Order: sequence, then C-alpha cells, then structure tokens
Amino acid sequence: MKDRLLKHSGLWFLGILLAGCLALPLPSFGAEKRMVVDQLGRVVAVPVKVDRVVCLMHHGVDILIELGAADRLVGITRTWQKDLPAGITKICPALKKLPTPGGLNEVNMEELLRLKPDLVIVTHYAPKDMIQQMEDAGVPVLALALYKARYEEASRLNPKLKNPDQAYTEGMREGITLLGEVLGVQPRAKALLDFTFKWRNLARARTAGIPRGDRTTCYMANPDLYTYGTGKYTGVIMDRAGGMNVAEGINGYAQVTMEQILLWNPQVIFVQDRYAKVAEHIRKDPTWGKVRAVRDRRVYLTPEYVKPWGHPCPESMALGELWMAKKLYPARFADIDIQPVVNEFYTRFYGIPYPGDD
Repeated sequence: MKDRLLKHSGLWFLGILLAGCLALPLPSFGAEKRMVVDQLGRVVAVPVKVDRVVCLMHHGVDILIELGAADRLVGITRTWQKDLPAGITKICPALKKLPTPGGLNEVNMEELLRLKPDLVIVTHYAPKDMIQQMEDAGVPVLALALYKARYEEASRLNPKLKNPDQAYTEGMREGITLLGEVLGVQPRAKALLDFTFKWRNLARARTAGIPRGDRTTCYMANPDLYTYGTGKYTGVIMDRAGGMNVAEGINGYAQVTMEQILLWNPQVIFVQDRYAKVAEHIRKDPTWGKVRAVRDRRVYLTPEYVKPWGHPCPESMALGELWMAKKLYPARFADIDIQPVVNEFYTRFYGIPYPGDD
C-alpha cells in the first residue's frame, strides 16, 4: 500500500492504493462520484453511474463487449479495425457506426467533448499530456495496462518485468475487477474471470513440468520481421503452453533480422490471424524455407480468439493458451476438444457462437 494526498474541491484526502484496484467510496460533496485506482496507480473520480464510455484502447473495447457493456460505448479508437480481428463486427455490428475521436496516443478534444462521455478509457502508455488534456476538461480518464507493475514500468509500451507471468496474471484480475466495479457489472466480471482461469489453469497443469531443454522452441512472426520478446504477453502465452520463445533475449516489441531467425531456427512459427499474408509469405519464401518450422510444416495461423498480442485479453488466457498448448503437445491434450470450450466462451460473453474457423 502507498499513501498519497489528493486534492479535490479545495480539500485534501488520503488515497490508499489498493493492490486489487477495487473501487473506493468517495465522500459525498455534490455530484455522485467515487474514487477508483487505475492501473497506473492514479486515483480517479468517476461517476457512480457510468453510461457513456469512450474507449481509446482496442483491448478495452474487446473487454467491454465481453462484460456486456457494448451499448455504453459512444466512441472508440480510430485504429480498431486494424487492431481487432475482423470477426468483432459479427459480434458487435454497432462498432462500425461509432465515432472515433482519438487513438492510443492522441485525442481530438472537440470530437470527444461532443460525445459527452462519463468516462474515457486509455491504454497505460497514453501520453501524460493527452490524459491531462481530457482531465482539464472535466472528463474522468481511466488507464488500463492488464499487467501489474510500478508506475515506471506500468506506463511503458515495452515494460521490463521481472516476472511477466505473474504481472499479467495479477494485472488481468485487477483490470477486469476494476472495470466490473466502475461499470457496475461485478457478477459478469467475476464470471469472466472464473471461466478464464479455470481453463488457463488446466492448460498450465499439463505443461508446467516440461523441462526447459525439452520445450518446443517458438517464434511469433509479425509484419516486417517484428516480433515480441520478454515483457510482452506473447512470451507468457508461449511459456504457459509449454513452449520457449526464441526471442526472449530481446525486450518488448522489436524488429529482428532474417539472419537472427535462421540462427534461432525455431521448431514452430505462430502468426496472428490478422497477419495471414505473413504466414503465406513464410510458407512460400525460399529463405524462410531453411527454418525448421517451415520444413516441418509447423507454421500456424492462430484463430482469432488466441490473440497472442503484446497484451492479453480474457480469451487469450482462457482459450489461446489451451489452443497453443494443444498445437505444441497434441498427445498431452488429446482428450480436450477445444471447440465446445470456445463456443461456450463466445456464447456466454459475446452472445454468439464462435463465428470463425479453428
């Protein structure tokens, strides 16, 4: 716990930063508000009733839909169509008509204020002046990281985390719990977390004992030879699935060389579903053909629910880790049919059966 003094309406209050990021009651003085602690450790006064949300973070858009709060979205990030899988419009067609008053790193204040939001959700690495601009206009701003760390690392795009698995595990619980409190959908948030960790723990139980020397080596291929190293969730999903990220020696999201990839010579290559052209190129390019994963035809395009991004979503943990573990060690998961699990998740939290292909 860490004590801070907060200035509010000319008075000073003591703010206690709770490890669980739970909502705290705000003493009544005028408008009905309460204090919450976001994932940058900032204490934010938010309305007791939040009906109009602008979300300038694609992970947040995804999670709000899962929490049954899609109808509260009045604005979303400009890059949502690039950052979210195409299937999201089947789940929530209304996204296509929503205003886009900003992005991960910037906001158009005129467009934003026109939407009269009760709350704006931003990513943890949103610039300070961007957040300050909105708060100066009287708009509450909540930052989500989906990992737990001190401010110095929580505010970075590419954090240096001593224990990424623990950081993302605790951060996901905090983030979902916080949104559940702010939106008043605590039972839904709990159900989402319960489902997520039930299946996540099953996958981990079957891979945790695999010695490092016996683990399948993996590489995550992104456009232009970019990949994810240590500190990003991609390394965590590989580790929990029983794999070993060959790029673990680099930090964050970075560009590598073909020479380095050939030296790593991974046994498996994963490509996110949104980068299907990258997978096609890898399978056909003669240089890539020298890599063991290509020779062995173990280049896998992930289904959209896997979302092995730099940050996790609940389905990444619940479904993605299980899918990846089954790909790496099919014999260990021969009794698990993942499709019914996927359909249950989509039906319960998105409102429709899974619309894509495995």
